[in-house]
Formats: sequence, structure tokens, C-alpha cells
Amino acid sequence: MTTKAKLLQEIEETQQRFHQLLDSIPDEEFAQPSSNPAWTIGELLYHMSIAPKLMVADVEIILRRPFLLTLLPKLFPERLFHWLNARLTRYGARHLDRQFLADAYDKAHERILQTFNRLDEADLQKSVHYPDWDPLLAGDVTLAYLFGYIKRHFDSHAADINLQLIPQAIYPTSE
Repeated sequence: MTTKAKLLQEIEETQQRFHQLLDSIPDEEFAQPSSNPAWTIGELLYHMSIAPKLMVADVEIILRRPFLLTLLPKLFPERLFHWLNARLTRYGARHLDRQFLADAYDKAHERILQTFNRLDEADLQKSVHYPDWDPLLAGDVTLAYLFGYIKRHFDSHAADINLQLIPQAIYPTSE
């Protein structure tokens, strides 16, 4: 199986896993705090759709404008990146419900597939150096690694959500 075929399978499976996770969460839990202090569980679910949506720009940068990732840390401090990430996620998720979250992820998924399908196997080896702002996407990043970020990003935040939703009866707090 080629790298491209493996990544495509991973991207498709991640979309299915997102919907399974979404379906497993009662609506009333969307407003509950997540283990990430910046967001509620619903906002975190919305944030999970942002990575594939914004990756289209990352692909363009790696293929045609790698110099931007050299300039970016100089013009756009890490603190500002994290501040904007938190606020734009909250703003984008301000009217969320189950259908909104499903649609947001599916639109992002469709957009990334359109970009992914235009690439060939050789493109997946092209790389650029990313700033160390996100431990899941830092250092020398190939397009193959970038597309693998969809699963890594999902897995990271799904674990945060699942940890938050584990009933206290299973893991009681010590008093």
C-alpha cells in the first residue's frame, strides 16, 4: 500500500471516528468544561474540525511558499497564535449544536480531500520546518506528516474529551 493510500485510509477513518465520538456525547455535555481550560467540550469538538480545514493553507505553503514559515515566527509570536486559536475557536463555535459540529467536520474533511487528491506520492515527501508551537506539528514536516496530523490532532483531543466524560463512579476522587 502506498503512503498516499495509507493516509487516505487514515483520514477517512478519522472522519468516521469523529462522528462516533460526536454521537456518543449527550447534547447537554457540549457546554461542560473540557480538560483544556480554553474550551468547553463542544468548542473542543469544533476545534477538531479546524485542523483539516486550515491544512489547505499549510499544503500551499509547503509546496509554493515555504519561506512563509521562516517569516511567521518573526511576525506572529507564539503567544498570539495560541490566543487567536482559543478565541477564534470560541467564536466559530458560538452557535453550536450536534448538526453544526457534524457539518463543520464534514466540510473540513471534504476540503482536505480535494487538496489531498491533487497531490501525488512524490509531493508527500516535500517538507518545511515548522515552528515549535504545536508538539504534534513541529520541526521538519513533510506533507505526509502534515496529513497524518489529522489523526494525531483528533486522537489528542478525543482523549481529552473522553477523559473529561469518564464518570466519577469509575474513577472516584480521593478525599
